[in-house]
Amino acid sequence: MAGIGFELRRILRRKSYFSLIQAYTYAGIVSSGPWLLSIFGILLLGFLAVAQHSTAIAVIQFQVSVTYLIAVSLILTGPVQLLFTRYIADMLFARQATSVVMILLSMLAIALVPGAIFASVVLKFWFADTPYLYRVLMGLAFVELCAVWVLTIMGTSLKDYKGLVSLYFLAYATVVVLGLPLGVRFGLDGYLAAFVLGQFLLLLGLGVLVVRQFPGYLQWRMAKDASLFWSLSIVGLTFNAGVWIDKFLFWFNPATGAAIIGPLHASPIYDVPIFLSYLLIIPGLAVFLFRLETDFVESYDDYNRAIMDGGSYGELRAAKIGMIMATRTGLWDIAKIQGVTVLLAFAFTPQLLHLLGYSASYGRIFQFDVVGVSLQLLLMSLLNVYFYLDLRGRSVLLSVVFFLGNLFFTWLTLQAGTFFYGLGFLLALFLVDVLGIYLLSRDLERIDYLTFTKVR
Repeated sequence: MAGIGFELRRILRRKSYFSLIQAYTYAGIVSSGPWLLSIFGILLLGFLAVAQHSTAIAVIQFQVSVTYLIAVSLILTGPVQLLFTRYIADMLFARQATSVVMILLSMLAIALVPGAIFASVVLKFWFADTPYLYRVLMGLAFVELCAVWVLTIMGTSLKDYKGLVSLYFLAYATVVVLGLPLGVRFGLDGYLAAFVLGQFLLLLGLGVLVVRQFPGYLQWRMAKDASLFWSLSIVGLTFNAGVWIDKFLFWFNPATGAAIIGPLHASPIYDVPIFLSYLLIIPGLAVFLFRLETDFVESYDDYNRAIMDGGSYGELRAAKIGMIMATRTGLWDIAKIQGVTVLLAFAFTPQLLHLLGYSASYGRIFQFDVVGVSLQLLLMSLLNVYFYLDLRGRSVLLSVVFFLGNLFFTWLTLQAGTFFYGLGFLLALFLVDVLGIYLLSRDLERIDYLTFTKVR
């Protein structure tokens, strides 16, 4: 995330209230822009299609199909994303940027070959009763998304965030503009064809963006003293699986899910509230990115500089205290902004659901989910601090606990009945956040010991 950090610090050098507002706005757009544009594009296409009296079932099948494509591709590529992103970071630190292109191609191969095999097997045996063209388009979209996630992770390390957000806007504008006429004429296949074309444009643009930033040659060279930290694969897999496991449980529970197309199920009673909840963490995401990439990174750099340059014990201790205070301030600011967001969501739940045309029966689940996604933001903050501190064992522990907790508590609340729907997601994140805050507080107090003993 160094690219956005440089830009935010450049804006803040002006030392004015306007520059502070500009920095927070920029952080909000960068942190939520790509996925917000994705969600908005898919929903807008569905809304316009229904307004044009297109077949509602085709729109629902399209939206559910894309949701599964996103969920499964994220889980499948999760192990590759963090593993190779860290390796590329080590390559850049070793001043071997010319090898980045080859590593990216390796990343794409590792993501795409298993992804294509997985898609072929699943579509052949589990989607046999669906139209052939639908299966082909699903396979193409799945492979494209696997590549998009890999390149998006690399794209977030660049300074050209405007280019990144613009690419997402172009891609999903293409999905909407082409999806309407194609959907009216060809139904579900038309919507999916527009989605495949939009993802192709996004993939092509991301490739150009990354290669332009890291020009090089097709030669594999291992970075000196660089390693593949396989524990990061566990984090990538379990965190992404943890984010989606409650949705899968609701989708395939007979009491809450319904078949949509082929083996794909959906759960309106849970999908609508959780989607609305994720839109409400945008303010928290802005604060999270701003605090992490300014105050914390500056303190972190001071701490490492004191070590690398042979600073005195006093300098090292001052940098350590600065890092501790920056972490506490950042987490507290996230808690405050999301606390206000949660309170407003609770106060205006009926009005918000009515405005969006949803039943008031979603209210309690929506409130549980708003708290849950806010706690997920806190977990993301804790994990990112641990990534900076290179305490990979802690990241593995928190992500595994999150996955197992969400699996168990969501299953438990499904057995308990309708009143408790959404509470499992909340409880899992509450417990892992309490554990994470306790561990991080203790680890930061003894970070000098952990640094010099290389405890990971």
